[in-house]
Amino acid sequence: MRRVLLFFIDGIGVGMDDPAVNPLATGDFPILALTSSLRPSSRSGLHPVHTHGLDASLGVPGLPQSATGQTSILTGVNAPAIMGRHVSGFPGPTLRAILEEHSILKRIRAAGRSAGFLNAYGATFFQTEPSRRRLSATSLATLASGAGFRTWEDLVEGRAVVHDLTHWRMRERGYEVPLRTPEEAGAIIAEQSMAQDFSLFEYFETDRAGHDQDRERAMRCLGDLDRALETVLARVDLATTAVLVVSDHGNLEDGRVKTHTLNPAFFAAWGAAYGDAPPEKLTDLTPWILRALGIEESARADAP
Repeated sequence: MRRVLLFFIDGIGVGMDDPAVNPLATGDFPILALTSSLRPSSRSGLHPVHTHGLDASLGVPGLPQSATGQTSILTGVNAPAIMGRHVSGFPGPTLRAILEEHSILKRIRAAGRSAGFLNAYGATFFQTEPSRRRLSATSLATLASGAGFRTWEDLVEGRAVVHDLTHWRMRERGYEVPLRTPEEAGAIIAEQSMAQDFSLFEYFETDRAGHDQDRERAMRCLGDLDRALETVLARVDLATTAVLVVSDHGNLEDGRVKTHTLNPAFFAAWGAAYGDAPPEKLTDLTPWILRALGIEESARADAP
């Protein structure tokens, strides 16, 4: 039985080869080096089974955005088409309803398989009234599944990670947590993903760095991701596990603009090969993962 790790990185697309514009083209981060002409590879010589850009526009004009893009990834439903536009930030009522019904974590657990979100949540999250929480698509997909959220205790005891991998962002915000190396974070992600059938991890500092046009921070984020992913690939059983590195839209790959881009979203699949064609758009990911896990797809309220 195969396992799948969905390693989600917010805001990186397949951009141009100019390293002055695109930090992914510098050669400093080989595992993320997907550009117009470059393809990722690990420092140990591993190559992805599939790697290319995914259609993030999904037939809807305008710049792709996080709320609709992430909902599409985590449900297989064309969220921008249902909304009639791309929606940024946190999902509203319509997107929440889509995630509640079609969450990939919910469908995997309903099939009797194990699935969970590897990101840790702080005490303030659990102390906030549920009706007042600002919930991301990943949080809503987890909540819909009935899987528990990982806590600060899980973080400290090595069963979870936070979105910035090494705690640098959390320490900037005043949290008293010791720094981790990217390798330590990657080892936890690998260990936890080998303990269940489907695992999800989310990293979103890349999107923030892109919006701020902060090249130094972008390089730091990509360096941490590169090192963590190298560790993940070295530690999971790639004969039985697929590691999918996926983004929702472009942003960081074009330092000339503060906005998202129309570039295809990043996609690379490592490890266990699949018998059918790889995904070409964001909505292909959920059905592809379900087939990889041997789970029959149920009817979806998808848009044309």
